[in-house]
Amino acid sequence: MNPHCLALHNFTDINSGLFNIGNKLLVSLDLLFKIRNCIKLGEDPRAVTTLILDSVQKITEKTLSEEQLNQLRELVWSGYWAFESLTIRDYNDMICGICGIAAKLEVAQRNSANVLALKNVEFTWPDFLTSDEVNVEDFWSTMENEAIEQAVFPSSIPITKFDASIIAPFIPPLLRGPVVVNSEKDKNPQPLPVAGNPRMLVRLLQDDVFKPEELNSYSESELRNLLTLCSIPVHPGDSKEQLCSMLFALYADILDGSASKDQPPCDVTGGKVYKVCLHQVVCGSKYLVRRESARDHVDLLVSSRYWPPVYTTDIAPHVALNADVRYPDITAQMWERNQGCFSNPLDPPKHVSCPELLDQQYTMDITVSEGSSQHPITKSSVRRLVCQDADQSTEGDVMPRHHSIALCDELHPYRDLLTTMAGSKVENVRQQAIIFENATYYYLYNRLVDFLTSRDIVNQQISEVLQSCQPGEVVIRDSLYRLGIAHLNTESETEELA
Repeated sequence: MNPHCLALHNFTDINSGLFNIGNKLLVSLDLLFKIRNCIKLGEDPRAVTTLILDSVQKITEKTLSEEQLNQLRELVWSGYWAFESLTIRDYNDMICGICGIAAKLEVAQRNSANVLALKNVEFTWPDFLTSDEVNVEDFWSTMENEAIEQAVFPSSIPITKFDASIIAPFIPPLLRGPVVVNSEKDKNPQPLPVAGNPRMLVRLLQDDVFKPEELNSYSESELRNLLTLCSIPVHPGDSKEQLCSMLFALYADILDGSASKDQPPCDVTGGKVYKVCLHQVVCGSKYLVRRESARDHVDLLVSSRYWPPVYTTDIAPHVALNADVRYPDITAQMWERNQGCFSNPLDPPKHVSCPELLDQQYTMDITVSEGSSQHPITKSSVRRLVCQDADQSTEGDVMPRHHSIALCDELHPYRDLLTTMAGSKVENVRQQAIIFENATYYYLYNRLVDFLTSRDIVNQQISEVLQSCQPGEVVIRDSLYRLGIAHLNTESETEELA
């Protein structure tokens, strides 16, 4: 190619099997497909690119200097993400064919080793009050356009300053709620341990006994009474300001969603949290800048079209309390005053029966009005937050026991399944430890992994349904986007009916 040509698009005929990267390099589409396939298998894409270039050198018997090799590697790398950004996809294709858009049980997962290095990126936070709502389409469109720009203009400088408050989670369109939120800007960067019983404080909030906005109007005796009810140590010499501070510290801790998770190293982001259905299809992912907290789980749940009847996470109590404080109107419909538990969290845990969680006969035509708190499958507004290993909690932390999966007979069949998910092949792919230095590629990579691994599962589901099809039958998606079989009326059948 002519290095002196200033035309922006010298070669764009993709039908030839070649992809033009910044008018500097033509890459075979086969190589790009090979990188994609390696990503789907859980391999580090940078390492894959290096191996490909090494093999090309051997085939051509052309030895490049280290500098030339690095330049070539960067070109292939930027070209690959431009190629993926130009690839048209329907992200609804990755929706589970069994659960559809209304999974009955979702499981929270995390990967704190899949991170973005901060040496080339500076995250900024708004210094004024802003909404938690984020524009999903704008964010992902910006990432795609940035990737294309870096490939068209290889010398362009990647994003170095990033408004962290606009980062949108990845949720397939039909799984998305009307409003998608990211409240990471409200996290406390350096949370400190606080004394007190958060469950009791939330109960006092629910009963209108404690109102945070009226904190300064309480008398000293009222404050002491509230602190005692919340098991916060009080000393005779404590001033009213100190009493207010102690009570507010507990409230702020619940609002922050701190869950005693380790702080990520200062030179990388906090990884990602994501939720999957029982068939290990991703329902939504959130990419963290700061440490993980209950806020992240609540953000994903309220951003979803349907909050699942059962959500499994090892920080269930913190997620429930954070939701109670931030979205009291929603949680009042889902679990009233039970704080996401199976029974009253201020009483000893007890076994319960939840008949709505039993497997039900498949019904094709299910209609639920948009905005209703009722779940399409269970026909109930009740939701619960569950811990899988709550029975192993320490004596000092009894909160998870009220969320134990063992307390519900209808959930017993899922216990072994949840255990096996952790070591599955697809989960190993999603748990790869990878450090990115380019923000754009980091977000595009994670979205791609979620899509490819989930779509593989869905393709297998479709294949199994196809095997059951008789002549004249086709595989369809029903009103809840679950897989089903429909019978096609042939011409003769139509005439017969006439």
